[in-house]
Amino acid sequence: MGKKRRDKKGRNGKSQPQSARKKAMIRSLKPLLWAFTAWFILNAILHLPGIKEPFNAAFVSFTTHAAHWFGKALFIPVEMNSVPFLSVNGFNMQVIMECTAYTFYLFAILLVVFARWPLRHKFSSLGIILAGIFIINNLRFISMGYLGSYRPELFDLVHDIVWNVLFGFMVFGLWAWREVTANRNSPQPDTNKQPLPASKQG
Repeated sequence: MGKKRRDKKGRNGKSQPQSARKKAMIRSLKPLLWAFTAWFILNAILHLPGIKEPFNAAFVSFTTHAAHWFGKALFIPVEMNSVPFLSVNGFNMQVIMECTAYTFYLFAILLVVFARWPLRHKFSSLGIILAGIFIINNLRFISMGYLGSYRPELFDLVHDIVWNVLFGFMVFGLWAWREVTANRNSPQPDTNKQPLPASKQG
């Protein structure tokens, strides 16, 4: 009888840390689920008539000018005659909404908003992630221009598949890194502390 009790107690002792880990994992994934939900809703709103056209025009203009001046700052042969047309190393490209990475910008913002991070960590993480997307997207334009000038047959494949996959991994990787940093810097509860005995009632 005593042995059975001890075995049961041992099993419960092992299952408690596992249960705590599962709860912690579910808790850490909740912000992702909320961000996905909000992202779909926000995308639907941005596609409404009266919102879609001015938003698209503004974001395409911003992206075209950003890629142009980013290339100029790196002394790369980038030309922009008018929005939304770019030329990199003599290869002409038209910037469309899908090239702006706006979905990644929106998703990154929502990830940070719903993350359970301290406010200061949210601001710094938002700046890091948005800057990462901005730099990588501009490098994408430059690399695609050079690819198009030398291997135009690979342009669509790399543009439509390779870069989208890389962007997805990059955004998730940056979020995961900031999540780990936030958890590492937050105070952890002392699990080794024994609970105080209940006081006797007179």
